[in-house]
Amino acid sequence: MASLFAIGGLGRTVFADLRALSTAQNDDISWTMSQLEVELLRLQNATQQAQLKEGGDLAIVRKRFDIFYSRITTFREASFFQSLEPSPRARAQLAQVVTFLEDTAVLIDSDDATLMAKLDVLHVSIKEIAPAVRGLALAGVGIFTTQEAERREALSSTLSASAIGLICLIVLLFFAVGILVALFRQGQRFVHVSEIARARFESAIASSLDAVLVVDVNGHIIEFNGAAETVFGYRREEALGADMVELVIPHNMRKAHRAGMRRFLRTGNAKVLGAGRIRLEGLRKSGEVFPVELSIAISEASGEKVFVSYLRDITSELQAEEELQNALLKAQEGEKAKSDLLTVMSHEMRTPLNGILGSLEMIDQAGLSDKQRHHLNSIAVSGELLLSHVNDVLDLSRASAQNGDTHDSIFDLGALVNNICDSLRAHAKARGNDLIVEVLTPDLGYVSGNQAALQRCLINLVGNAIKFTEDGAVIVETERLASEEMVEIRVADTGVGIAQEDLDRIFEEFVTVDTAYDRENAGTGLGLAITKGLVQEMGGDIFADSELEEGSLFTIRVPMPVVQKQRVMTPRNTEQTLPDLPDGISCLVVDDNQINRDILTAILEDLGVAVDEASGGFEAIALAENKGFDLLLLDISMPEIDGIETLARIRAGGGASCATPAIAVTAHAAARDHENILQADFHSILVKPLSKAGVHQRLAVLFDLMDDTLGAENEQSDMPEFLQRFGVARFEAALEEALEEAESFVEALVVAEGLTEGLREEAHRLSGSAAILGQQALWRALQDIQNVAQTDWSDARSNLLETVRTELRHARSSWIASEEA
Repeated sequence: MASLFAIGGLGRTVFADLRALSTAQNDDISWTMSQLEVELLRLQNATQQAQLKEGGDLAIVRKRFDIFYSRITTFREASFFQSLEPSPRARAQLAQVVTFLEDTAVLIDSDDATLMAKLDVLHVSIKEIAPAVRGLALAGVGIFTTQEAERREALSSTLSASAIGLICLIVLLFFAVGILVALFRQGQRFVHVSEIARARFESAIASSLDAVLVVDVNGHIIEFNGAAETVFGYRREEALGADMVELVIPHNMRKAHRAGMRRFLRTGNAKVLGAGRIRLEGLRKSGEVFPVELSIAISEASGEKVFVSYLRDITSELQAEEELQNALLKAQEGEKAKSDLLTVMSHEMRTPLNGILGSLEMIDQAGLSDKQRHHLNSIAVSGELLLSHVNDVLDLSRASAQNGDTHDSIFDLGALVNNICDSLRAHAKARGNDLIVEVLTPDLGYVSGNQAALQRCLINLVGNAIKFTEDGAVIVETERLASEEMVEIRVADTGVGIAQEDLDRIFEEFVTVDTAYDRENAGTGLGLAITKGLVQEMGGDIFADSELEEGSLFTIRVPMPVVQKQRVMTPRNTEQTLPDLPDGISCLVVDDNQINRDILTAILEDLGVAVDEASGGFEAIALAENKGFDLLLLDISMPEIDGIETLARIRAGGGASCATPAIAVTAHAAARDHENILQADFHSILVKPLSKAGVHQRLAVLFDLMDDTLGAENEQSDMPEFLQRFGVARFEAALEEALEEAESFVEALVVAEGLTEGLREEAHRLSGSAAILGQQALWRALQDIQNVAQTDWSDARSNLLETVRTELRHARSSWIASEEA
């Protein structure tokens, strides 16, 4: 296009130059310049004629002067005079002529006599300027001759440029023709490729295992593959051109589909289009509605839109999913059944164990023979072993139901390992073993991790090593790995070892390698399974290597990052002893098992407590109705009504013991069972089998003779466990928040008109927080507010509030923070 414009411009220039040359401008210029001399000569002749004749014709002289004057003026004003201006000689000659004209014009305009007298002077002047006029004429002719030559040269250049432009245009035209030919051939290739792609696409659609429907914007089917024929039951000829809605969409979904299509075409908003695979329902030719999984995409070409749908009949998949779901539910039910079975078995086994171990504790062995004491000790050892097995089963149940709570705390890792080994050293010595502790990384320091879980793992591993080794050595090595986060603890022994074929299954539940009838080392086969679960819960791993008759090596690797020492909360009175109970305490013992009642009664009587017994809930309700007791000890599992229901009826009955504090006695060891029991208004829990020290400690705490900091033999205090699990900072924050809420609660009680149900619920909530944080006295004060009768509130209000205030002050001052050295 640019070449065409250039050629057009050159053509116009050529035509303009040709027209200029055709006007013979040079001839006009030459004629004009020669007329200057001619008119000067005619003026000279007229002057001579006027001189020769007497009274010559001066009018002709004046006429010739005017003509010459006009010629000079025209010459000066003409555009071509500009070409002479650059020449100094031409300017001088013209100036001479102009001066002549100006001087002569005055003479010509004078009267005839004057003019006649000056004709000779005029004649001389004419001769004098004749050379100047000739010079002007020659200069003009020369200059304009040069200009014409230049114009011819320019015309020649223009013609040459035009020729070159034409040649370039021709070349470009040939190049354009070549490009057009190449584009044509490329178009043919594209058409060929498109045809191949179309054929492949059609083959892919035809052979697709998924049903493929291509639909236009009007909802008409324009493609229907073989899989679609199989899925929907229509032949392709029947489906093409048909309305998809009427053909394959169930009746209850057609209205929504049409509305969605109109919305998309109007606004471009789509819910199903481009949403990936979704599940809907389809309609077969037979009228059957079935589940489908489909994805829909839009294709647009040349302004035309089509919708491509891929569908799959997922009837079998849904059936498989349902079967898997049912299997999962059955597995969960089986797991729950196992957990429930373990709970029931725990209760059923702990109840007779309570009778065995409790009776042994109450027997005075002073007057017995050595043989009798030996038999009693054997019974005690067997009972303790049976209790250990029960605890293993419960530990497995708790590990299976763990919720991922890591219970991280900060502790001295080296001290923990040494303390555990020290506690097992006597057992190792009894087996003739040397228990060696080696710390391969100097100053393991304080670490963050699950102290309780690690402690249980080490007890299991070191205990197993001692149990299966005799007259040998058990070595415990602790080392921090290069990653600094990971700690590796290795427990090696020189015992009996484990066969290679058994190594892969020793961590399974209830697996014992020694299955012979005379096996020396008995056990449930749960220790290593529990250990592996605890290690994995801590984010670590456990490995085993062993050779028969050579020994075994167990390695646990867990993340235990090093942390800085932190402050620990320490009770002021850490050296507590069990104080004597007050005289005259009366207690109601309720248990359906006579042996358990006998044991508990004997323990209480040894502590100086007066005891009444009841064998069931209804009997206990009747006794509590008529007699005021200082304490109720209620078994939870009883055949008529359980201990929770029994306490609820005693509280609701309004009898003599309706407000008496109660302690639950139970063989249930699960944490959720304890939560349910404490929520039923029990002060605390005693877990079977009972010990005299545990009962004594619970009663001392109940009657405010000691703080609940040491814990019973069967259980630990809530506060130390909270502190151990969550650390100092979280404990301090939780304690401060709980105390502030309790203070606000007291202020609300001061201005309240009565003890509303909402205030009772708040007292219950705050008492739960106090119990968790180990503030037992505050818990009891809040419990008193929760349980006070509405009719007694006005009289007891001031005393109860003052008690809560006192316990709040005590809670703030009874704990101190000490920096460890």
